[in-house]
Amino acid sequence: MTNQKNIKRNNVIIIGILLVLFSCGWEKDYKRAAYLSLQPDTDLILAPFPFNIFDREARDAITLSHYSKEEIKNILEDHNLSWETLNHEWQLDAEDENFSKEVNYTSHYTQYFYDTEIPIWIYGPKWIRTGQYSDEINQQHIPSIYGKILDFKFKNTIDVSYLEKIFRNETTKPEIIVTVVVDQGGRQLYKAHKGAYPFLEDLKNKSAYFKKAKVGHLESHTAVGHMAIGTGAFPKDSKIFSNEIYTFADGKVLHRPVYQGKNKDWDLSEMKVPSFADEWDLSKNNEPVIVSQCYAARAAVGMAGHGKLFLPTTKGSEKISPDNDYVYWQDIKNLSWSTYTDAFLVPKSVQKYNLYQFYLNHKKEISTHFDAKDPIDLISKIHHFQGSEFQAKMDGSLFRDTITETILNTKKDKDGITDLGYVTLKATDAVGHLYGWESKEAEQVLKATDKEIETIFEFLKTNFGDNFIMVVTADHGAAPMPEISNGLFLSHERFFDTVNELLPESERTKHSLVKWVAHSQLSLDRDLMTKYQISEEAIIQKIMSIQVKERQFFRKLWKREEIPNLSL
Repeated sequence: MTNQKNIKRNNVIIIGILLVLFSCGWEKDYKRAAYLSLQPDTDLILAPFPFNIFDREARDAITLSHYSKEEIKNILEDHNLSWETLNHEWQLDAEDENFSKEVNYTSHYTQYFYDTEIPIWIYGPKWIRTGQYSDEINQQHIPSIYGKILDFKFKNTIDVSYLEKIFRNETTKPEIIVTVVVDQGGRQLYKAHKGAYPFLEDLKNKSAYFKKAKVGHLESHTAVGHMAIGTGAFPKDSKIFSNEIYTFADGKVLHRPVYQGKNKDWDLSEMKVPSFADEWDLSKNNEPVIVSQCYAARAAVGMAGHGKLFLPTTKGSEKISPDNDYVYWQDIKNLSWSTYTDAFLVPKSVQKYNLYQFYLNHKKEISTHFDAKDPIDLISKIHHFQGSEFQAKMDGSLFRDTITETILNTKKDKDGITDLGYVTLKATDAVGHLYGWESKEAEQVLKATDKEIETIFEFLKTNFGDNFIMVVTADHGAAPMPEISNGLFLSHERFFDTVNELLPESERTKHSLVKWVAHSQLSLDRDLMTKYQISEEAIIQKIMSIQVKERQFFRKLWKREEIPNLSL
């Protein structure tokens, strides 16, 4: 009887997934994103079944998340999943309106709707017509919208003439353009917690609101999304295509974060294209102030670009070299804010924002889901701090202080040259990974994030009047918690072990048929394949045979030559 129930339950889940996704043109979306993201040595594109997570080994910590029955039911309905199934799996009390569940974590990287559907608000009534627009745009269009307003053509300019209806005929230029990124703030987060973001809900009526914006590249990751917002480029050109790259050596899976060179130092040359800020700054003789803030370096760098390490330019006979911009992130070991001094500056304002001291100063006013007794304890719980109201409040306050220090106090707000401010409110991402974006913890952080955006907006109105533009968007969405979606988890460790079963047993810990893999792209070691007479087809079959909990993990694999040109 138990087996029959399990079979019935799995069939309900599978049918639901098929109904919602098989008819959605998912293959075309995947192939288009893959074409725009292919690296020179990419051999295969990997597409998992919906809700499945291909990532590093699951985190050791299990988190207790809290949920509202009503919100969970709405989320399940959006994904064609069954409340009855979840109720049975979790053994819930039918009378409880709120309940809790131990969960591991979720992630994002696919081209499925929950990872790619993002909102975009563009506020600036002088330059932008108010309205809710159904036009499909990607993050890559954002810099070109800025370029249109500033009459500035940069290297990665994309044609935005089809958006002509949103632009007003205004010749003056804004004193500042501020880009706010709500990390992991895809539409799934807002659908889950209606009423938790009153400011952003109201902003729809005061801005150009794009309700069909989406991530147009693989992978839907922080580094890639921020690069897209900062440069207007796709990964095939920028070469920034994942948060990290996985390789195999001496029987171990290794991973290298983006922008980290061979000696674990910074390597900004990994980004092969200039950012909008790089080019705008030089075009105005380094007069614009450039600020880019996020607690994660890969986000701050992706928006700002190369800073002082950008290539010089020549105007007539004059050579203009780039300067250091204000680009900074958190140094977890020291619970402070830091930067890469060869390229960037930190504002003096960061001195007031030691993480532990900030925690102590605001502990009484913030109700949170963790407690730290000293700095060492906070370091051990840093992901919980970053996924809390503390982080949201700190991010907004530090950004405003930095704008005050670098622009207002230096009278740059009245020099007629547009400054650029980028800030990522990333607590929504951290809480989403740890607790799930469906949780009450995520709702609490979303409320705090909405409040910080409102405070930034009012700060800009007070200090810049109507001479500013503010854009709010996201870098990606995220998958539902596997405990909710019945999604599967596959580690890179198991992935490498499985593929390398094709090698002679004596070679499996010495070499790998996979030269590198991210989450959606893979490169093969052709020399090793030739040596042991292993075909690409054999590797594809091996990957497609991977099962977790007796269910197939990957839905489709494409060879490089099977990815057609489906560009914009």
